[in-house]
Amino acid sequence: MPPGRQETSQTSLNRLNFQHLQYLQALVEERHVTRAAERMGIGQPAMSTALARLREVFKDVLLVKTTTGMQPTPRALDLARRVREISDMLSGRGFEAENFEPSTSQARWRIMASDGISRTLLPEMMALVTHKAPHMRFTVQPGDPRRLSEYLRDGEFDLALSFVRSPPSELRQTVLYPQRLLCIAREDHPVAKGELTLEQFVSSQHARWGAPPVAHATMEAMVDEALEALGHSRPVTLLVSSLTLLPDVVAGSDLIAVVPEHMARAAARALPIQLLPLPFKVPSVDVSMVWHERLHHDPAHKWMRESLRDIGKRLSMRPTL
Repeated sequence: MPPGRQETSQTSLNRLNFQHLQYLQALVEERHVTRAAERMGIGQPAMSTALARLREVFKDVLLVKTTTGMQPTPRALDLARRVREISDMLSGRGFEAENFEPSTSQARWRIMASDGISRTLLPEMMALVTHKAPHMRFTVQPGDPRRLSEYLRDGEFDLALSFVRSPPSELRQTVLYPQRLLCIAREDHPVAKGELTLEQFVSSQHARWGAPPVAHATMEAMVDEALEALGHSRPVTLLVSSLTLLPDVVAGSDLIAVVPEHMARAAARALPIQLLPLPFKVPSVDVSMVWHERLHHDPAHKWMRESLRDIGKRLSMRPTL
């Protein structure tokens, strides 16, 4: 490389600091300038300025606008992975001794979980962490289950809490708690009276999870596949992006919905809804914990997995329908 170009490149790099690289990591993980700015505690104009500087230095657009949001380029993904590795090293992740002490650990966690699973697990998880590991920090957000292997391999997430229909062979997995799907309807529903026939199910109007930006609602796809195998389909009046909206919608309308059992039971304690077995067979939607081999022996990761297993055992002992 000619001396002049080398000096220019070095001058550009000198315009960056590690905080700029953390901004890049936030942009890649959030895929949205405003959300990345909020996460880093800066204004949206400042984040846009930082992105422009990063693009100039690395001679790469880094994030491309698409109809589904901003998508990182391969260069951006590689840079973000390297920044995560450095951040983990600086926070001690992967370097703790075997006598890991959760009360002093400053581990930063990136966990993939849907809003439904988060609603079931997060209250107990954060109660435990607040008591035993108060310096740990967490980011919990949904992701596309079809990209699970990629997420964990590239370090976009440290751990996934998910129903895994076809577990990738290269990942480690353990079931946290078993769970089936239930139908929910308001208590005084004109058709649902403690049970539903298949004919009543497919003739009722439904609220369904799976609107964008949800990438793929696996459990809803399973319901539709089971109905299709029987020669039926369900009429969908309302499609939502948040699974946790469904109980409130059902409680105030004649719509019915299919939701995981733990969510259904929690909703029934607060809302006038009834829980109904599905009138056809659908596989269970057991919630698993999934992680990559690269973190299997990390002491902090091992502690977190054991903590979640304990929570899963308590959830497994709760009564079922």
